[in-house]
Amino acid sequence: MSAIRILVADNNSGQVEVLTAALKKHPDFEVVGVTATRENALRLLSTLPDIIILNPGVLKQRTLSRFIHSVQAKSPQARVILIYENHPPDETIMTGIKTGGRGYIHITDAPAIVAKAIRAVHDGEIWAERRLLEMAISKPMLLPETLLSHVPGLQPLTDREMEVLTQVLQGATNREIADKSSISERTVKTHLYRVYKKLKVKSRTKAIALLSH
Repeated sequence: MSAIRILVADNNSGQVEVLTAALKKHPDFEVVGVTATRENALRLLSTLPDIIILNPGVLKQRTLSRFIHSVQAKSPQARVILIYENHPPDETIMTGIKTGGRGYIHITDAPAIVAKAIRAVHDGEIWAERRLLEMAISKPMLLPETLLSHVPGLQPLTDREMEVLTQVLQGATNREIADKSSISERTVKTHLYRVYKKLKVKSRTKAIALLSH
């Protein structure tokens, strides 16, 4: 059985040292690259990683959805696991999963838990607490690969655009989206205008029809 190829993209040098040392103790893991920048992470996709362990801080001002879109285009077999230095709010984790992350870990997790997470995600599972998975089931997730399967060559949506579009597909009105996202209805309309333009449709009804078949 071939080793699971792992790329670590993290700008916390101490965290990287701890993580890579733990990974190298497993004979079924191979660390194929370590980087502290988004640009180099994308270049290192040439190493064909199976798993990318990503600290979102590496992305700077770029969105997670754009990064995952690039990963899927250049290295479709790769799956992203997010690593956090602290314990973020549930909404942050859920946004990461909705955007296409296949799970998350904390640097404080025991090495055995990290290894289990990597193997699970490599096998096609989503690694997250049961309560978060239940939230995902109750609120269907719109993943970048779903969009790409319906609209090949789609220009990447921002995290907020993905969030608004997901709520549209769940039947939410502009007012409901505004209330839930703590933004104005005008801002919701602006996001939807941009989403429809990227999807090349002219209305909510046509967007739903495009993504529901």
